[in-house]
Formats: sequence, C-alpha cells, structure tokens
Amino acid sequence: MATSILDQRGDGFVQANGLQLHYEQWGHGPKTVVALHGTSLHGRVWYWLAQALPSDYRLIGLDQRSHGDSDRVAPGQYSVEHYCADLEAFADRMGLERFSIVGSSLGSRVALLYAARHPERVTSMGLLDLSFEMPIEASEHMVHAHVTRPRTFANFEAAVAFSKTLPQRLRFSDEIHRRTLEGDLRQLADGQWEWRYEKDAAIETLRCAAKDMWDSVQAVRSPTVILRGADSDVLIPSTVERLKKEFQGVQIVDVPNAGHSIWGDNPEFTANALVNMLQSNPAEVNPYDVPYAQGKELSIRTASMNFSAREWGAAHLPVLLCLHGTSMQSSAWTALGSALKNQCRVIALDMRGHGKSDKPPSGYKLSDYADDVKQVLDALGVARASLIGSSLGTQVAIEFAAKYPDNVDKLLLSDPSCLIDQDAIDKYVALHLSRPRTFADDNAALQFSKSLPQRQRFSDEVHAFTLQGDLGEVANGELEWRYALEPILQTFKELRVDQSASIAAVRAPVLILRGEDSHVLSRPNALKLLEQFAQAELIEFSDCGHTIWGDQPVALAREAAAFLGK
Repeated sequence: MATSILDQRGDGFVQANGLQLHYEQWGHGPKTVVALHGTSLHGRVWYWLAQALPSDYRLIGLDQRSHGDSDRVAPGQYSVEHYCADLEAFADRMGLERFSIVGSSLGSRVALLYAARHPERVTSMGLLDLSFEMPIEASEHMVHAHVTRPRTFANFEAAVAFSKTLPQRLRFSDEIHRRTLEGDLRQLADGQWEWRYEKDAAIETLRCAAKDMWDSVQAVRSPTVILRGADSDVLIPSTVERLKKEFQGVQIVDVPNAGHSIWGDNPEFTANALVNMLQSNPAEVNPYDVPYAQGKELSIRTASMNFSAREWGAAHLPVLLCLHGTSMQSSAWTALGSALKNQCRVIALDMRGHGKSDKPPSGYKLSDYADDVKQVLDALGVARASLIGSSLGTQVAIEFAAKYPDNVDKLLLSDPSCLIDQDAIDKYVALHLSRPRTFADDNAALQFSKSLPQRQRFSDEVHAFTLQGDLGEVANGELEWRYALEPILQTFKELRVDQSASIAAVRAPVLILRGEDSHVLSRPNALKLLEQFAQAELIEFSDCGHTIWGDQPVALAREAAAFLGK
C-alpha cells in the first residue's frame, strides 16, 4: 500500500449553515472522503482510517454541530435533517462536487439522508453500525450513560481510567482509549479536562434517532457497504434482513469482535473493509493540479509610479488580486493563477520596491502599499476585487480592506504576519543582509534557492517559476535579485505595526490560511485572529511552513477556489 496520510494532518473552521464548523483533515489527494462521527464524538476520531488510506486520498472528519470545536446550537435543532443541512452547506463551502462519505452511528444516519438527497454527488458510502432503527432500550441506555458520566476530570489519567469503564469501550486498546480521548477532551484553565460535546445535545440527538428512514434507503444510488458489529445491540438482525431486501446493491459485513463502536473495537478490520470499498471506485482527477503558465505581463501606470504585474484568466471574470511577501514578486503566484484562471481574473502585482515595479527610496509603510493597491485597481478599471496576500501581502490586504471597504469582496490571508515577533523579523533581516546579491548563472541561483530554509519543500517546478521572477540579468551576464535591499529593510521595520484597529474595521469575509510548521503565525495567534475579524474562517495546512504558495500550491488553489466560489 502507498504511504499513509496520517502524518498529513491539518484542520479548519468554516462558516456553513449559519454555524462555524470545525473539521480535521488528513492528506491532499484528489479522492475526498467526508467522515461523520457518532454522538458525543468528534472529527479527530477518524485517525485510524487516515492511518489506512494511501496518499491519493483526502480525509475530512467534520465536528458536527455541538461537538468538538464546532458551534453549539439551541435545543430543538438535533434532528437528522438539521445535521444533514450542515453537511449540505459544508460540502458546498468546501467545493466538494463528488466525494465518498463514511458515517458511524449518528454519522451513518446523516450520511444516509445526504446520499438519498444528493445521489449525483456521492461516489460511495460506508455506514458503520447504521442506527436509524436503534431499539429504544439501546438508545435509553446511551442516554443514561450521558446523564451519569462526570463532566470533568482532575487529570488526563483519570479520564483514561473512566474511559476504560464505559461498556462501549471495553474492547478498546490502551492506544485507542488515549487517541480517542485526545479529541474527546479539552484542558481547562484550572488544569482539569472537560468533554468537548454538549450533554443535552447528545441526549436530544439520541432521542431523535428512531426515525423512519426507509425512503432514504430506497433512494440511495451509490455503492454502499454497511459494517455491523457482530455483537451490536443497535443494528439488530431484523433490520439487517430488511436492508438486504430494500437497499439496492448494498454489501453488509459483520465486523468480528466488535459491538456498536466498531471503529474502536476492531479498527484494523473496519479500516481495511472501508479502504477496499473506496478503492473499487475510479480514480479522481485533481482539477487544481495543472501545468504552470507564466501569465501575461502587465505594465500599469498610476499617478505616481510604474507597476508590473502578471495576469491569468479572462477580463470578464471576478478579479483576484495577489500580493506577495517581502522580497518576493508576482511570479510567486504562478501556480495559483494557473489553477484559478477559469474561475477568476488573477492579477499578481509586483509591489513597490519589488520585481519590475518602481523602487522609490521611501514610502514603505503599510498605508503606502495599500494606497498603491487602490491606484493600481483604479488604473485597471477594477471597482471591486478579492485579495489574497502572503506574509507582508496579508498586512497590505488588511490595511486596504479597512481603508477601502467598498472595493473588497473577500480576503484570503496566507500565513499572515501581523502578529509576527521581533525575533522572526531579526532572522529575516539577517538572512537578507547575508545573502549574495548576484549569481553567475541559473544553476548557481537554483542551488542557493534550494538552500533557503523557507524553500525546502518547494518542488523543482516551483523553484523554477519563482526564480524566473526573482532574478534579472545585469550587464555582465550575471543574475541579480529584482528587489531593492533598502526598501526591504524599511518594510521589515513596519511589520510589527499594531493593526488591531484595521482588523476590527474589515467587513469582508476573511479566510486565514496557516502552515502547520509556520514560524511566523503560531496556532494560538491564528485562533486569536479568527476571533478578531468580524467574519473569518481558518484552515491549517499540513507539511507546510510560512510559504504556503510554494509548499502546498495545489491545496492552496483548492481552498482558495472553494472560498471564492461559495
């Protein structure tokens, strides 16, 4: 089997169906699987499936309403229709056209209803101990367990000890107990550990479980496997026999040595059965993994300066203006422009002091950069645009959106630097002061580019298109950086300017993108930004540092397309 996606983990918060929904994600492949947990659980519980899926998969574990880190809702909103509406909005927000669904218990009911309503979008489905005809005795037993369980634990080991007493977890290994509890619980300020689900929500959800869903069973058209715990008291034999008669093309498999929680009782058997089901479907093509095109060069004259830019896409499409990071330039956005050219008119600007644009000796405050953006858009005749920025570009985008709100549709902030610490800035300044200004030839420049810490994950193709814009030939035939050093040093001094007022003034929807290994934007600071913007979402990329556009260009294009298209 190919390499597992388990270590390619990220997560995100998105707005869907009026809620902020959180999800866990593993992998970046073209084959997408959305996994829906059971009552009182969470999206992270699917790590055992990520461990079995090969590298051409992307597994998304959704925290359903009032579970995990997703928004809580009021009583009376826990029917399967409510949960399904969340999934419908979530799939639309994530840009999922065709995908597989896996659901356990509560999640199996939600998956069943979604597949019945949207047969054209579901490629295959795996249902773990399908629960819509759960006997009332089993349901009330679960309700009693939620009523009586403690809400907090003095320490993690106390939670582990309690977990081992739960009837539905008696078959769990020590590792499964611990890995599950890592998602089950959050640590409070006083050091105690608390469940990450709402007890009353779980109880209401369970009491809504006994719903006639046989119409949905008959409407499903996707290949489906139902995995039943051999010792389950939820999916009972009489229901199994009726499913065999009424569920078109279903495969029903008993999971040995397992009760209702088959994912924890026998994860290896369950994962293998699901992988076999998923791999029986044709391979998907990733629409954002496309050949790179350099784009059309633009020369833009404003009242005070000459700017250079690159353009992809037709003039009639919505505009996405791309703003690079410090010392970078427009070619950094080659992968994004190539991937989105059928959805957007992508314009990547060389900001002042960078690339082929003018390099005045002063004027490198964030407000100067933002005013340049306004003048460039005016010169192009663009009244409204979405903006994506990387590092410095994110701060310019924030400043522009605060100052010119009527000109902004949406903001995408790729590893924003507005909360960067001085130590990180000092390291960047030292790198710029020490790097050579010229190179004898292309090979020497490429070898240097590959030595840069922030470019360690770049593919050869990304190195090539980046350097194509980074460097220009000088009179003696050598290659020289296209940015001016003094403006860059002035710019670095401005990065720690307090932008809290500008952030508060932004009214456009915002997508914050963070590299999991970023040394510029920590996860706590990313969560802080998420709360500071009026309308914000957050997505974290695995196997990625500060330079998301170069480390994960295909994943960035996918997330940008979904956000812009929602």
